[in-house]
Amino acid sequence: MEKTGLTMLFETLAINNGRILNLDYHNRRFKQGQLFLHCQTMIDDIANIVNISDEFDNKFIRCRVTYDKYSIKVEYFDYIPKSIQSFKIIECDSIDYAYKYDDRNLLNQLLSQKGDCDEIIIIKNGLVTDCSIGNLLFLKDDIWYTPNTPLLKGVQRAYLLDVGKIHLTAIHKNDICQYKKVMMINALNAFDENRAVSIKCIF
Repeated sequence: MEKTGLTMLFETLAINNGRILNLDYHNRRFKQGQLFLHCQTMIDDIANIVNISDEFDNKFIRCRVTYDKYSIKVEYFDYIPKSIQSFKIIECDSIDYAYKYDDRNLLNQLLSQKGDCDEIIIIKNGLVTDCSIGNLLFLKDDIWYTPNTPLLKGVQRAYLLDVGKIHLTAIHKNDICQYKKVMMINALNAFDENRAVSIKCIF
């Protein structure tokens, strides 16, 4: 990026076999981000700046679009999923991640407190929010719920809510033990019960 000292946001896209997944949801959030930054040039469709190469055929690609008020950068990476088998509860009442900020220093500081666990569950004002890399789902009585107090309203979360796969609820820190399993979701990790872990893996 040529200019410094500006608020920067980013969007992470999953490209599967040459197709951007959940494109409409990304465009919705991308537009909100551009409006928030007062971007000089508005881009209506993020697909217009993504180069879908023939090399992406039969591959799962992580595409990162980083942008500020004046400029934009698009990068492509082979995606290596993170194995999450355990979570640690971390409390932080000051965190604000309403937009997908490129500055993740506070999130990284919180994650550094995970100890021997793979990920964290961030508690804000006594309520469950997200983990460091995505939204969370909780299973109780064969129904999957997601906290109604997320730090960031993710695209995968929005899609699952729209299709009725998951349901909103308030989850207090002390209520976590009432659930059976927890699952992380984000743009690159769709709903998959095989990735869910037992609540017993939270400590």
